[in-house]
Amino acid sequence: MHQTAEYGIAAHWKYKQGLANKNLGTEQEFEWVRKLLEGQQDTDAEEFVSTLKVDLFADEVFVFTPNGDVKSLPSGATPIDFAYNIHSAVGNTMVGARVNGRMVPYDYQLSNGDIVEVLTSKSAKGPSRDWLALCKSNEARNKIRQWFKKERREENIVTGRAAFESELKHAKMTLASITADEVLPHILHKLRCGTLDELYAAIGYGGTTAAKSVARIRDEMQRLGRLQAEKAAAAARTTAESVIMPGSASGSTPGEAPGPAVKTRHSDTGIIVEGLGNCLVKFAKCCTPVPGDPVVGFITRGYGVSVHRSDCPNVQPEKRRPEEAARWVKVSWAESKLPNYKTSLELSAKDRDNLTLDVAMALSTAKVKVSALSARSLPDGHATISMVVEVKDKAELEGVINKLNNIQGVFLVSRASGK
Repeated sequence: MHQTAEYGIAAHWKYKQGLANKNLGTEQEFEWVRKLLEGQQDTDAEEFVSTLKVDLFADEVFVFTPNGDVKSLPSGATPIDFAYNIHSAVGNTMVGARVNGRMVPYDYQLSNGDIVEVLTSKSAKGPSRDWLALCKSNEARNKIRQWFKKERREENIVTGRAAFESELKHAKMTLASITADEVLPHILHKLRCGTLDELYAAIGYGGTTAAKSVARIRDEMQRLGRLQAEKAAAAARTTAESVIMPGSASGSTPGEAPGPAVKTRHSDTGIIVEGLGNCLVKFAKCCTPVPGDPVVGFITRGYGVSVHRSDCPNVQPEKRRPEEAARWVKVSWAESKLPNYKTSLELSAKDRDNLTLDVAMALSTAKVKVSALSARSLPDGHATISMVVEVKDKAELEGVINKLNNIQGVFLVSRASGK
């Protein structure tokens, strides 16, 4: 390392030894180092290394300007490389080229001794994106990107967005899943962009590619999905059960077992109990009602009023005991409700890789809190995912169900049935 620092191509030995004004090591001899460093601009690391190998180790061709000046270019160079070697303004206004007195196409490969003349026009529209594939030198490619970055920002955004969305579709991802408020900042930080437009512009002018960007986004989404699942599991372990588990016992609704009730008054739970002014209210876990669902209440012994959905199998008339008829009461939703209500969903889908991740991201996009999430693969090639989410009402819950139904391979999303 010491030897490289002292005697390598970027060593400052000339200044250390006070030889700046002598013949050893003139500025012109180190001009190529300056151009090499300029080539790092607007280029990602992989491409810079690959083009650096071409610039340092490839064979060269020597061609002449009409005035007899010699220009050194990489082997396989085209008139585009020659034009940008002279000056970026020459390349940007180039409309054609002559080699040895005859017109040649842009992809013509120059040979040793060729005399190259570049034809320019003030009305030229600038370089074409196809030139990036035709030129061989990193210098020309970098100057073309700089022109597109500066002159065609709006066009770059449109072109880059089309390429980006196409790559997202190929990766079976949606734009909505990465633009959610809680997801987008992480994505932009991963891509080192301030906004999505900056990303689109970079793809448009060639500073990066849609494939690389989407690959990085996929990695970040997987990381966020794992964090979401870990938080949900932790919440499920630490959150006390506020509803009754299924099971029959004396003094409880069919399908429920006695247990600790949530000690809140009806005004605090958003439930009005007809004929009772001040009583405990709990929501049955067998059907997990939310505001907007038709509900019915059952007076338990010592645990307040248990609230069920009207379509819950455990409260159907044929399952009610005649001696308990007086314990069934009418309940309704109050105007003042809790911020969120827990409800259970079960998703059935064809088993595949990243299914749980897609479900977690859909829930994140819907901006609902997940209290529990568990997945299970079945022998027949299908999978079931059970989850407990918190929503403010039935309308929000239906929106969550619609998002889950749009996931690839999902064929059924249902609420807890009470069975």
